[in-house]
Amino acid sequence: MRAGAIVIAGLILSSQAVAQPAAAPPATADHLKPLAFLADACWEGPLPDGTVDVHCYRWFMRGAYLRERHEVRGTQPPHGGECTFYWDHDAKAIRYVYWTNTGGMATGTMVPDGDGLRFSDERYVDANGEQRFRGTYTRVDADRYRMRTEVQDTSGAWIPMFDVTYLRKPINWGP
Repeated sequence: MRAGAIVIAGLILSSQAVAQPAAAPPATADHLKPLAFLADACWEGPLPDGTVDVHCYRWFMRGAYLRERHEVRGTQPPHGGECTFYWDHDAKAIRYVYWTNTGGMATGTMVPDGDGLRFSDERYVDANGEQRFRGTYTRVDADRYRMRTEVQDTSGAWIPMFDVTYLRKPINWGP
């Protein structure tokens, strides 16, 4: 008898949940608004080696975080990763953590800079050691942004790595 009551209560709660209106779209955290132009879209850009760099962004946790899935199409084995942008309350800055499918991990800070975003202190670590990167995303228009990336060599000099223009595509988040 008790199990039957639990099932009936569950059915009532389920029917009430189904009858509720759809949830409102995520309320983007004010601190992450500089990243909003990236959200709910994929962005594709050609790399110098002929591969295609794809970044897809979407909000999660009701807009408190921005998640990015990254894939370089045309590499064998496939290269990619996932990144989470978040507001670091202690540092009072937008921080990110990026994990690669090859076991590497990067951390850094993103700072709004005029019409773009500046990434000045990325630290990437994998089985081969540590590398330092910096770069900028500059909006060209509503459907394009330009990414410039530099890597620090062993002498401490900054060497240009990529200068790619990305084009907005429909979101294709996948599984």
